[in-house]
Amino acid sequence: MSATAMTSDGRLAASERAHKEKQKARRDARMSYLLLAPYLLLLVMFGIFPIAYAFGLSFFDTIEMVFWGVTNYQFVFNDFRVPASVINVLGFVGIWVAMTVIGVATLSLMLDSVGRRTANALRTVYFLPGAVTSSAIVVLWLFVLDPSVSPFQPVLHGLGWGTRAQVISGVGLAGIFAIMAYFSSSGGWIVVFGGALSSLPVEVMEAARIDGANRFQLALRIKLPLIWRSLVLMAILSLAGGLQLFVEPQLMGLAGPQFAQNDWSLNQMAFQYAFRMGDFGASAALSTLLVGASIAIALVIVFATKFYKID
Repeated sequence: MSATAMTSDGRLAASERAHKEKQKARRDARMSYLLLAPYLLLLVMFGIFPIAYAFGLSFFDTIEMVFWGVTNYQFVFNDFRVPASVINVLGFVGIWVAMTVIGVATLSLMLDSVGRRTANALRTVYFLPGAVTSSAIVVLWLFVLDPSVSPFQPVLHGLGWGTRAQVISGVGLAGIFAIMAYFSSSGGWIVVFGGALSSLPVEVMEAARIDGANRFQLALRIKLPLIWRSLVLMAILSLAGGLQLFVEPQLMGLAGPQFAQNDWSLNQMAFQYAFRMGDFGASAALSTLLVGASIAIALVIVFATKFYKID
């Protein structure tokens, strides 16, 4: 066989391989879109469409059904209760996100350094409070915060708090809500981080141990840098969830009439506009601003941390 024929056969074989690879890539892409289709459908139905509808509604007087332009936004900005609600929510989010990032990372790294059975049992214990709805969590914590029946009675009395009102006033509503949110959501994240830590390269861990790294150094210098993206994701989702705070302050009236506030959070304000005042346009405007702020803050975090950069 001549060299020309051999070269021609080689080119033909390479062309066939390239064609098969392209076909496989197209099949993989179609399968990916097929798997994504249910999620994308739900995202459009319960995410994009409601946001778009609320954004359009925010420019109308929903009582007279006439176009108002930015009047609803002006009404929201001129409401003296909105700045106070912003401060309340930002205080809560700051405390909660800090507690969640530090607490979940610390507990997850500690659990990863003990035996598997012990770690799994503890993760289950941490996860259980997350199975309780937020409304039930509020009622439960009203008992925990009552020095007369609380299991932490000695601690509360030691701090000089003899009534539930004194406890709430001493800690502050933002701190109380942050503690409630932390214990109801941290368990799920601890389980997630358990999976992330278990997938870290074994050879990297072994190399660090051979180099003399102890458990603390292994956790702080090896494991933590490898899971930082999971920490950023947790912070973003916690921030988005925290800005939507509603149930906890709405039910705090159960602790006493002095704690019954229907305008403590921004979501409560949106609820008041819609269902107490009948002004769905103003409610849509405030909700749109809240969603926009969540997206903007998330994008700032993503780009500041180079979240999608491939190492």
